[in-house]
Amino acid sequence: MSLECRKLNYIYGAGLPTQVHVLKDIDLTITKGEFVGIIGHTGSGKSTLIQHLNGLLRATSGQVCFDGTDIFSDGYDRRALRGKVGMVFQYPEHQLFEADVFSDVCFGPRNLGLSDEEIKARARWAMELVGLGPEYDNRSPFELSGGQKRRVAIAGVLAMRPDYLILDEPTAGLDPGGRDDILDVLKMLHEEQGISVILVSHSMEDVANYVQRIVVVQDGRIALDGTPREVFRHYRELEEYGLSAPQVTYIAHALRERGLMVDPDVTTVEEARDAILQALRANSQQ
Repeated sequence: MSLECRKLNYIYGAGLPTQVHVLKDIDLTITKGEFVGIIGHTGSGKSTLIQHLNGLLRATSGQVCFDGTDIFSDGYDRRALRGKVGMVFQYPEHQLFEADVFSDVCFGPRNLGLSDEEIKARARWAMELVGLGPEYDNRSPFELSGGQKRRVAIAGVLAMRPDYLILDEPTAGLDPGGRDDILDVLKMLHEEQGISVILVSHSMEDVANYVQRIVVVQDGRIALDGTPREVFRHYRELEEYGLSAPQVTYIAHALRERGLMVDPDVTTVEEARDAILQALRANSQQ
């Protein structure tokens, strides 16, 4: 199973004098089971890209294929697709609207035409996955903390049992504790439930710590695509795109310039710690 973009183009306001070519010949394949981070500066096209992946936006040209079938082909059931490829928008609490949490989480599966028993079972399963027990059922979602609201919104998408979960800046506006809680939930969903996670983020530390693969979008094109170590190796190029590498990457390079031969490709605090200790031991043995 895979999500695939083939020569994908999107022109905003096509045919008008003010038209903008937002996506340009995007070729991208994300297979089942991956945890992918998509990064790019504001206006790069990353949010437009992910809205094509479940048919919220229709490509000007090119294809988006789910499991080998073009989702824009005649007769394709894009409503059913959105149960397989779930989307959590930036500030997902704006997706909440029911009077109580349980009803909100039930909304998605109810639209799939399931039985009442199955709807409730899915809602309970999804809430438990994100750490919301029955004590939240009758609470108003609008009375919850920012992090709890995000959990409710994610649970509402999970209740549809998606194969892919796409999140656009899910930690925006949260304090560090709330941010880590949400990212830990996503890690658990990927590792324990086998859900493919596509995370759009401005935080280089977040993508370095959690994702397996990073896709860099620049001016509507895929500029870089690889593991965190491979992508952040191009930290000078990222700076030209208005991005950066994790702070530990810069620290490693600074230490090398001062003679301590630390692995320059470190991307996390743990990797940096181990690399520095290894370099210090090597120095002491010389």
